[in-house]
Amino acid sequence: MGETCSAMRPLLSMLVLLAAAVPAAAAEPLREIRHPASGQPAFRCLVPENWTSQVDAGGNLLLANRGRTANFSLAFTPSPRPREALDELAKELLDTAVTSPWDSREPAEISGYRGFKYAARVRAPNGVVVRAEVVLVAVGDQQIAVSSLLLAERVSPADEGTARLVHAAIHIAPGP
Repeated sequence: MGETCSAMRPLLSMLVLLAAAVPAAAAEPLREIRHPASGQPAFRCLVPENWTSQVDAGGNLLLANRGRTANFSLAFTPSPRPREALDELAKELLDTAVTSPWDSREPAEISGYRGFKYAARVRAPNGVVVRAEVVLVAVGDQQIAVSSLLLAERVSPADEGTARLVHAAIHIAPGP
């Protein structure tokens, strides 16, 4: 029980900061989303009530604000060597949309799982340019957690702030 409480403290602290730091989020109810709905590992995140959420055909959790100017995709992908495969996966995710695979790469983590954050400007098939930030972390010996944030060029500062706080509060419930 003490171990569980210790593990939950950072998440609870982030959730409190999220609710207190963003007036729009604080004025509006927040809801917790778990993905996948059962099993481990799983993403846990808190989003404003008016954000949409759905699981696509590929099993990705898709989240978006009301104006669809801030979007998330969360997924786990199997990998026989996850720590070595992060750059390869980032290249696959970003390469089709940009000339070079990414503009920047820096260390990142989600819930203590380490990996990298890759950032790039991406042109969608419809011509819209978005800022993409993809965080890839190795989870155990067989999986990679993928957390992608896409921000439209026209995103308001308030919506971007809310999206960044949601992104910072994403948590991974550990696997078996």
